[in-house]
Order: sequence, then C-alpha cells, then structure tokens
Amino acid sequence: MLITRALVGIVGAILALIVVYTGGIPLLVALIVLSILGLHEFYRMTRSYKPNLLAGYAGAVLILIGAHTGGLEGALRGGIYLFALTFILHAIRGLKPEMVGEMAITFFGAFYISIGFAHVILLRTPTYGISLAFVVLLATWTSDTVAYAVGHYLGQRPISPVISPNKTVEGTLAGFIGTVVVVLIAGKSLPWMGSGQFFILGVVIAVTAPLGDLFESYIKRASQVKDAGTIIPGHGGILDRFDSLLFAGVAAFYVVTAMVGNGG
Repeated sequence: MLITRALVGIVGAILALIVVYTGGIPLLVALIVLSILGLHEFYRMTRSYKPNLLAGYAGAVLILIGAHTGGLEGALRGGIYLFALTFILHAIRGLKPEMVGEMAITFFGAFYISIGFAHVILLRTPTYGISLAFVVLLATWTSDTVAYAVGHYLGQRPISPVISPNKTVEGTLAGFIGTVVVVLIAGKSLPWMGSGQFFILGVVIAVTAPLGDLFESYIKRASQVKDAGTIIPGHGGILDRFDSLLFAGVAAFYVVTAMVGNGG
C-alpha cells in the first residue's frame, strides 16, 4: 500500500505541476473536475440530509469560474450565486422542517470544496506568479507525505484517537518541521519575500495542512465511512488526497496577501 501510495502520489504531483504551470483554462477545467468529484464524495457521505445536487454543483462551478475571471471578488460573487441557488432550489420543493439542514449541507459542501480549490487559481495570479503556487503545493505535499511516512514507521501516540486514530503526534511534528524547511528552501524562488516571511508562510502551511486533514477525517467519522472515495489508488478519494490543500491554500493566500499586499 505504501509503494502504491508513493507511486500514485508522484504521478499525481507531476500532473498537478504541469496543469498549474499551464494555468488558464486547463487549470480551471482541472479544478472544476476535482471540485465536482470531491463534492460528489461529500454529498454521498451526507446523503441522509438530502442536499440539492444541482445547486451544489452549479454553485461550485460558478465560484471557480468567478475566481478565474474576477479573482477573489469573482470567487465571492460565485459564493453569493451559490447561496441564492441553494435557497431557490430548496424552496421550490416546498416548506418542510428539514429544509434548513438540507440547505446548510448543500451550501457548506459546495463552498468548502470549491472555495478551497479556487484559491489555487488565486495563488497562481500574475501578481504572485507561478512560483508561489508551486511552493504552496510542494509544502502541502511535504506535510502529508512526511507525516504519513513517519507516523507509519515511528508513530506511537495518536493525535486524535476518535477523529483520526492513524495520525500520530510523531508524524504531525515531523510533517511540521519538514514543511517549514521546504518553504524556507523553496521560498528562495520568491524574491519579493524575505526569510522571515518564508518562515511565517511555512508555519501557517504546517499548521493548516494537518487541520484540513483532521477536518475531513471528522466529516468521515461523523458519516461513519473510512474513506471519502476510492478513485485514487492508495489514497482514497479526492477529499482524502486534497483535504490539506483546501485549508493550506486558503491560509497561504491570505497570509501572503497580509505580508506583501496585492491580493487581487
């Protein structure tokens, strides 16, 4: 399983870097596909709440298109469209007691997943260039890979036995250190940032990446499933593979914007 996970991870990383490097429509299409697949996994786990699939899928796509065409403002505008679609398409079903829960799950799933992927587009804007997106991706993968490897071979103490019994304190600490080191090294490709800023960015990613992982694990445990999906051999589903990025990418964008400005 570890070999399969590693090989699939390497191939996936190469493909991701190619798509991010290409940018434009290919990146948008790739992120739309990932969002739809990830949202399908989320709605399948929460199907007892009867989310409105049309509202969720359409709203997620609108958020990504908004980020592509209008940056952060466009992505937030897409979130407003998602909100409106969620209400309208649930309201036409008629008033019923469970409607609030259905709307909440529909909106939350679509916003959580698509706004996370939308920030990959925002990280790759002309303002920051390709390098920042590459650094964030590399750091997030380092967090996942180092934490998994160290936890698998050396881990003894679960960091959260109920939510995620396979994640260990040893693996998490190793992932934290590895992530900061990678950002300090790879950050040299960002001449408009200083060493102190690299360190802050590394710490932010090192903290938020495992939080994204734990958050998705919480959803899975609450839904009583082991993996969100099975589409990626050795990794599980789309959410299992990209859960860290959905948090770390967003956090990285805002911390860089706060430090150097020009968030777009």
